[in-house]
Amino acid sequence: MKAMFGDEVVQATELKRNQRHWFERARQTGGVTIIQGRRADLVLVPRRTVAESMETVQRVQQISQFLLEWIHAGSEGGDLIDSVVFPWFTDLDQTERQQFHADLIKVLAMCVMQGDWTTLDELLEDWQATAEANRTPDLQDTWEQRGCTEDYEPMEIPRADNL
Repeated sequence: MKAMFGDEVVQATELKRNQRHWFERARQTGGVTIIQGRRADLVLVPRRTVAESMETVQRVQQISQFLLEWIHAGSEGGDLIDSVVFPWFTDLDQTERQQFHADLIKVLAMCVMQGDWTTLDELLEDWQATAEANRTPDLQDTWEQRGCTEDYEPMEIPRADNL
């Protein structure tokens, strides 16, 4: 993620005269500020940079909203009963909730620094699956009773010679 504090500055008239040069500079440097009169309120930035920045902002806002829900519930002397951001959170037990908070903060910081949100998506999917298993005891029972490798016998594949 590139900050716009050290970018190049160009007058609007110069941008008009030499568009190709300034477009290429914006691509190379990550952004060019455009000055029109006394205002420097526009920037020419590669689309990918804007998309990555917007994703970072949206992800951080989502996690911040969840943390505010959690802090608000704690300040009222209770536990988070309902979460708008992660409705499945209430299906985690107390130990899982604490681990989720620790994992969430750690992964959020890592993703912001790296600019890659895959790890956060995977974390949320895993915790949601855990919550669903807690909410559906039959699923958990089935999972625990599925047996060991020794409980199964090898099966011959018909016509395996043809494979």
